Amino acid sequence: MNTYRKDRANTFIQQELTLALEREVKDPRAAKLSITAVELTQDRRVARVYVSSFSGEEDLQDGLAGLESAKGVLRHHLSQVLRWRFTPYLEFRADRSFEYGTRIDAIFRAISEEDGDPGHAPAGEEGEEPGQDERTG
Repeated sequence: MNTYRKDRANTFIQQELTLALEREVKDPRAAKLSITAVELTQDRRVARVYVSSFSGEEDLQDGLAGLESAKGVLRHHLSQVLRWRFTPYLEFRADRSFEYGTRIDAIFRAISEEDGDPGHAPAGEEGEEPGQDERTG
């Protein structure tokens, strides 16, 4: 499958799983999750579904357990809308990129506060106008 088709299929499955999660899954543990990405394998037999929770690690683990229990409902929904010969097996994985980004942001803030200049100007030295360097005089 070429990348354009694969990207479209990934996006479509993500949208459909999000709708099914809101409308068809009755498990309250899964309600706190957001589907962040879907990656199909080359043969379209497995869909790796990445989920995150903004309310902490405990809710993420509970939500993953809820998704595992609702896997049949989600696959049935996909089989109705995809109409492929095979419905992909769903593999749920935790997406911790939000936490990682938050941690990096906190590090940058700490460095900025350490320098004592929260509005640190990225270009040039002090007293030098932006866009001016030694070559242009």
